[in-house]
Amino acid sequence: MTKSNSLKRIFTGIVALCMVFSLSACGGNDSNNSNNAGNASKSSASESKQTALSKEDYQASFTELATELESIQSEAANIDTTDVDAAKKLLEDLKQPFSDFMSQVPPAEYEEAHQKITSGCQAMIDYIDACSALVGETDATKIQESTQTLTGYLQTAVTDLMEGSELLASAN
Repeated sequence: MTKSNSLKRIFTGIVALCMVFSLSACGGNDSNNSNNAGNASKSSASESKQTALSKEDYQASFTELATELESIQSEAANIDTTDVDAAKKLLEDLKQPFSDFMSQVPPAEYEEAHQKITSGCQAMIDYIDACSALVGETDATKIQESTQTLTGYLQTAVTDLMEGSELLASAN
């Protein structure tokens, strides 16, 4: 397997997860929440760590995560798979929205959903780290052996993000 093919496989998984997550985020919010998207992004990081967000701001934060992932999805779809440095940078950038969301303090009504979404975000970060370790790898055996681990991370991420989104929707 060439470097180009392994990068294509990595980014295909990321694009697929971003699409699933975007769909789940859209289903978990009502129309009023799109008007509040700016409020969550204007909160300082220190405020969000100390004070629970309002329901509206938390939902806006969830929607913002989906929006950021859609943007990264576009970048991933258009990346030059022969450019290893660009691939590693994109993977590193992809972790930030997940980390930012995980640091949010949800309102009490959303605590269970947040725990599930956080688990999915962490699985995605683990997936990205494992992908980063494989970028530029030419040993087909090592790549093949990593496939099961990567698949496990993706399955956990998709399952937990979808379940978290459903919990968020049912808490409304």
